[in-house]
Amino acid sequence: MNRGWARGSQHVTVIGCDGRPPGPDATKALAEARTVIGAPRHLSAVPIPETAERIELRHLDEALDAIAAREGPTAVLASGDPGFFGIVRALRARGITPYVIPAISSVADAFARIGLDWDDALVVSAHG
Repeated sequence: MNRGWARGSQHVTVIGCDGRPPGPDATKALAEARTVIGAPRHLSAVPIPETAERIELRHLDEALDAIAAREGPTAVLASGDPGFFGIVRALRARGITPYVIPAISSVADAFARIGLDWDDALVVSAHG
């Protein structure tokens, strides 16, 4: 698997969660992780090794500090496509270039469910 590296030997993989079981790349990243950071609902929904440290993501700045401070493989769990109004931008702003395994964004899911294309949709974030 080709994963991005951040700050020296630190290795961060961001995994999008959309309610489906994680795919093979995400499962492998979780199995290798020393630290897994995510919202409580995401931490309870994926297989995390007992040896991995679990950190609940409650405040973004605190989570970013925790990610930057960790050595070794770190997995960050995020809703949907983490590159779409997600944590990827915040990580990159801190000089961390993660490997990203996206899931389906809430926008893609919504348009698919109502059966409309979204080629010309204007999307804004009303979250957080």
